[in-house]
Amino acid sequence: MAVTKTTSLRETRPAAYARSLSIHLIEAQALFVPTLEEVFADVGLALLAVSSDVDLHRLLEEQPDVVFVDADYVSEEPLRLVNLLRTLVPNGIICVYTSERSAAWARACHLAGATAVFSKNARRNEIIGGLRDALHHRTFTDVRLRES
Repeated sequence: MAVTKTTSLRETRPAAYARSLSIHLIEAQALFVPTLEEVFADVGLALLAVSSDVDLHRLLEEQPDVVFVDADYVSEEPLRLVNLLRTLVPNGIICVYTSERSAAWARACHLAGATAVFSKNARRNEIIGGLRDALHHRTFTDVRLRES
């Protein structure tokens, strides 16, 4: 009987792909957390933490690869928060999830330091595609928030 060696996917991947990218979710509405967790898993992001508001010390310590923030339910003014997140997690991908409908507001988010801006009207597959764009191209703006 021949003996075969089984290798895991981790053993066959280069070292750069050995770990999942981490994500910190800032979402005050617990109802949406499970759905967002599934979306993140579909993209290959490992959920590091969920908080209902910004925890500056935790973000500074964790240095997640991605921060996904529901900008409609935070105690800080959203653009100021994005700028603060960019300062705290300088190499991270900052994703803003918003009910705003203005292209000018999305542009202001990017200028404040956001990597990606998502509309709350986005469907699941659009969020997955947008996260992939943000991860690979370091930018994304939801089609609903782009200049016409």
